[in-house]
Amino acid sequence: MARFRTFVPILLFSFLASARALSGAPPGYLTETLSNGLEVSILADPTMPVVATQVWYHVGSANEEPKTRGFAHLFEHMMFGGTPTHPKRAVWDHHEAYGGDTNAYTSFDETVYVSEIPPQGFDGVPELEADRMVNLSLTEENLANEKRIVTEELRLSTENDPMSRLLTDMLKRVLGEHPYALSPVGTKEDIAAATLEHAREFYGRYYRPRNAHVVVVGPVDPEATLARLRAAFGPLPPDGETPKDVPDLHAWDFPDRLRFEEDLPPAEIATIGFPLPAPSHHDSPAVDLMLEILARSAINPFEDDLVRRRHRAIYAGTDTYGARRGGFIAFFSANLPYRREKTAFRHLEESRAALGRFEWLDEARLSAAKRKLSQTEAWRRYYASSMADAIGRAAWWEGDEERAFDRLERLEAVAVEDVKSVFRRYILDATPVKLYVKPEHVPLYVRLFGWLYPLFGGR
Repeated sequence: MARFRTFVPILLFSFLASARALSGAPPGYLTETLSNGLEVSILADPTMPVVATQVWYHVGSANEEPKTRGFAHLFEHMMFGGTPTHPKRAVWDHHEAYGGDTNAYTSFDETVYVSEIPPQGFDGVPELEADRMVNLSLTEENLANEKRIVTEELRLSTENDPMSRLLTDMLKRVLGEHPYALSPVGTKEDIAAATLEHAREFYGRYYRPRNAHVVVVGPVDPEATLARLRAAFGPLPPDGETPKDVPDLHAWDFPDRLRFEEDLPPAEIATIGFPLPAPSHHDSPAVDLMLEILARSAINPFEDDLVRRRHRAIYAGTDTYGARRGGFIAFFSANLPYRREKTAFRHLEESRAALGRFEWLDEARLSAAKRKLSQTEAWRRYYASSMADAIGRAAWWEGDEERAFDRLERLEAVAVEDVKSVFRRYILDATPVKLYVKPEHVPLYVRLFGWLYPLFGGR
């Protein structure tokens, strides 16, 4: 704690910062930026049974450099390694003692440490988080242990799963030099190459107050909690840096067509993909409703046209992917290996054109999509962790934490013509990225008799 006392003068300046309430936020909401750059947000809700604390570090796999590939995920593990004043299991032991839970996750854009604990156990959580923000014990033993754990995760979750291998390869080849091209889990080679020197450099650059956002939601006193956060985090030094921003995904140059092979079931998969704007874009509410109808509704309009109406595939669907700097929507079909690649893409394009007639969109369907998203928003406000996530995501992904509270209003303002407009702009009039996947092994009977399939259910 000597390091903390060194920065006591900074604490005095932190108390001079003024908290503010947002006009669109509920009562009991306070937000403040401390003098060392740390963002703090508190939502007091006495109806919630637990206190959720989330520390958002604005660094993810997209911010890694060649010498630190895989470090964002590796550091997610290393942050539980203890400090000179708190042993390795201190964070876990504190939560277990109060029946709470703690965990973390890494994405392209951030690494987030989460805590859920009864109110009586919240005391101690800010101090534990502030301590490991600057005083983490980085040793060769700790690094080696976490490298083994992460390597085993990679073996189980990626190398042993054909679909995960395929998606990782797709990501890399579709996005090329874009920072999102490399999976957040990293590679075994990257992890093996990690050194203690690189770990200390990564930690010193990015795990600092000016690159972090602390969010607390639950049955707390907002002013007292703010004072506690000031006392815990205020003395920390205002050093470190925020990584440079990631390029907009929608403005990126993509390849026209790519082919893949993987050890999948004997079906060939054709996909047409389209980049979408970032969540901060003004089209975002209309895009969200479009995705709700096209990709998440009980009846998928694309599959309905391609499979059930026209019998042009044995299976079809719509997948979506989202990140801070943009997203993707992909329409795919699966066919037995008798069909030509050119024909499969022609059928996909015909279904895309059919969607352009907007038989899937009217006032009733739009209202149903709004109700579904509204239900999701309503349920989220019952859970401390969900609200903490919404606040942290709105602040980082959309640049305005008030977006965590006005989403229902923004969705309600979307009209049918708005959804049609974004569909035309981002899908109907856009040039797709075409992906084709062939299985590595096809049984002889499929090769010999697959052509009979059209006679019994397909054309």
